[in-house]
Amino acid sequence: MKKYLFITSLIILSNSCDVVEGPYITDSDSYVNPEKNVLIEDFTGHLCSNCPQAAREISAIHDVYGDQIIALAIHTSTSFARPYLASQTGFQYDFRTTWGDAWDNTFGASAIGLPRGMVNRIGGQSPTLSKDEWAEVVADELKKEIDFKIAISSDASSVTIAVESQKNSSGAYNYVICLAESNIINWQKDGSLNVEDYEHNHVLRCVLADDNLSSSSTFSSGQLIEKTIEYNLTDLQQFNIDYSSQTAEAGNGNAGNWNPENISIIAFIYNTNTNEILQAEEVDLNN
Repeated sequence: MKKYLFITSLIILSNSCDVVEGPYITDSDSYVNPEKNVLIEDFTGHLCSNCPQAAREISAIHDVYGDQIIALAIHTSTSFARPYLASQTGFQYDFRTTWGDAWDNTFGASAIGLPRGMVNRIGGQSPTLSKDEWAEVVADELKKEIDFKIAISSDASSVTIAVESQKNSSGAYNYVICLAESNIINWQKDGSLNVEDYEHNHVLRCVLADDNLSSSSTFSSGQLIEKTIEYNLTDLQQFNIDYSSQTAEAGNGNAGNWNPENISIIAFIYNTNTNEILQAEEVDLNN
């Protein structure tokens, strides 16, 4: 099926960003594997005036490919994601997490300048891309065959993933389970505007697991691996509050008020040698 993706962007960047403008066209007449999902990790911040353009890019890509596109917004850096002082107007919430800051340190997104993102972490040790590079990599990723299928189930205290190998293979893989929240209404710089009621979506809240998929490095077709992680949403929320108030630079502890009805579970499997994400899946919490 022939697909065209037209994404027009005009970005006026401050600080570390460049000017990018014009239509972007990709994915003409390409094959899409309907079983393959792609994770876009969007490094962002509420003080980054150009980051909403990246969020809109993800929405445009999602409009083309639907739920095969899974997004994760990672608020990071002292410059773009810190909360304002109490004496200042707006931007009091701290979206940052210890996991997001650790990933930023590993992949160096904010050091280059936000917005930056990763598409299935393609690119090895330097996988971050500008938003205008995402669509082309997504199109390439969606052509690939899958190595694993992931099914997610959960209740109020645990998450279980069932991973089914699709072929005989070998490799060192980790599974990751994280929680993300959408429909968060809060402040965001958007171009020259300070938007009080901006809708933040796919916001990383926590990582429940990042561990070995198997003690063995060989996998057979049809092999099923199950992992169950216990969680307590109140404790996880408090962990973020403590991280903001005690550890994060310029934090203020204003990191709570999670809404379970808007939280989803994102699970993915990645190659620990190349960082490449092989498959991802997303479902609502307590599905």
